[in-house]
Amino acid sequence: MAESSVAYQLLLKVAQRMRLAAVGRSFFWAFLVLCGVFATALLAARLTGLTPGWLDASNTTWLAFAAVPVLAGLVALLVHRQPTLPDAARLVDRSTGAKDLYLTLSLIDTSAGEYQPLVVKSAEARAKHVSPERVLPFEWQTRFWHAVWVPAGIAALVLSLPQLDPFGKVAKASLVEKRHERLEQAKLATQLRLDEVRKKVEEHEEHNATDDAIDELKLAFNKMQPDRKLDNLKELMGEQKDIGKLWRQISAERLKDLLKNSPSGDQQFGANKDEKLEKWMDELQQGDAGGVQKELNDIKQALQKLAQTKDPVERSELMQQLKEKLGALEELAKDKLNNEQLASALERAMEQLELSEQSDLSQEALESAMKSLELSQAELQDLEQAMKDLKELEQALKAIQQAKKLNEQEKLDGQKTGEFKTLEDYEKLYAQLLAEGGAESEEEQEKGKDFQGERGFGKGGEAPEDDSVETGFKSEQSKSAVVAGKMLMSMQQKGENEKGEVVRDYKALVQTVKQGAMEALNTEQIPPGYHDGIKSYFDALEKGKEKNKSK
Repeated sequence: MAESSVAYQLLLKVAQRMRLAAVGRSFFWAFLVLCGVFATALLAARLTGLTPGWLDASNTTWLAFAAVPVLAGLVALLVHRQPTLPDAARLVDRSTGAKDLYLTLSLIDTSAGEYQPLVVKSAEARAKHVSPERVLPFEWQTRFWHAVWVPAGIAALVLSLPQLDPFGKVAKASLVEKRHERLEQAKLATQLRLDEVRKKVEEHEEHNATDDAIDELKLAFNKMQPDRKLDNLKELMGEQKDIGKLWRQISAERLKDLLKNSPSGDQQFGANKDEKLEKWMDELQQGDAGGVQKELNDIKQALQKLAQTKDPVERSELMQQLKEKLGALEELAKDKLNNEQLASALERAMEQLELSEQSDLSQEALESAMKSLELSQAELQDLEQAMKDLKELEQALKAIQQAKKLNEQEKLDGQKTGEFKTLEDYEKLYAQLLAEGGAESEEEQEKGKDFQGERGFGKGGEAPEDDSVETGFKSEQSKSAVVAGKMLMSMQQKGENEKGEVVRDYKALVQTVKQGAMEALNTEQIPPGYHDGIKSYFDALEKGKEKNKSK
């Protein structure tokens, strides 16, 4: 039978419609069966609570319900009976009353006889008047409504059927889910912050503002000329301004509370504080975080051991030790350093350690705690570097003070420092030159002198002024200390007698100026390198006046 014949095309079209009808029937029955399975599972889940999560009142229920028609379609494609050409021929014969004409035509290639041309001719003649739609009409209306009201009823169940929990399974599953969500959020926050800190460390290694400032100071030292006192002083004061500004910026942003607890400050650890915390604090104040880093490494090793330990008693002991160590570090970060980022990382590590006690979260929580400890180490490294930068800046400020003293003696010569590499080299040379010039010790120089380095009261020369130099005092600070300072200088220069009310006025002015200076010290507006000198100045001022009064 030729494939281009009208009869053959008719049989093909009928066979295609038969296949579509078979797929539709299979889909219909598969859909109803799967809807019944879904409804049964929904009732069991909502009424017993034994299978929480996937069929509760959340989006997962609707996703599971949406999978029903998809699964029914796959089943229909796989299990439907695919019709053959003889099947289509039988249907055409039955529809047209052709008495096996088209069946004979579909099998004519495998049969013999002289009647074949007659069969083909007769089939072709009839096929022109046969419509495939009339042979096999699609009757879907009745089944369509069944396919509508059944899923509609199930959707109503999803919306209205309450979730019961007679065995407590739903509450437990909800708690586990919340723990997982909290753990995931903590992991994400840890990773984001870790990437940020690592980037900051890399940028610091590539470009360090502290190193640049110190290099510029070294160049300035090397350009000093003994016979150019005013030019030298102006250059030194400019460098002092820049370095002081950088010192205040670093200390205000990251190290304010660490500096407040420094040995030069008023806040100290009490005698009843833990010695290890005190030791760590002292080390951090010197720019050394080795002790805390070692403690974090020990905790990481203990975490690895905890992950491998199966004995419940040993696990409990390890868990308690870890909690105590993390608690101590968290106290250091929160109460002493007031470093929110470090405290937050350690707090997350503690929470994740506690979550690891849950069997379903043990491994995942321990891995997250390890990552939080890694972040803590990175935060500590950043803090350590900032403290080192601060120490270097303080050393630079002290070197500038030495250079100013030498400049007054016309001994500040940059030709002697051209080969120097470190600030220590400059400090050693300046100290040696000051000693050779008969200069008093630093402690002796600070006591009993005014801010310009001249001993006694009211006999100093006129101080060179530089309005561009930035002071540490904020604009909103009270001006009473400044006014009192001017009045005090006037009294010293005029040499007024300390009799009666004059004595009381003088002491009141000294106290006002001292209070203003101490306010700046307490708010960390002045680098620690200046603290001792300022305090010694006011002590010497008061002692000097008492001595004069006794004469």
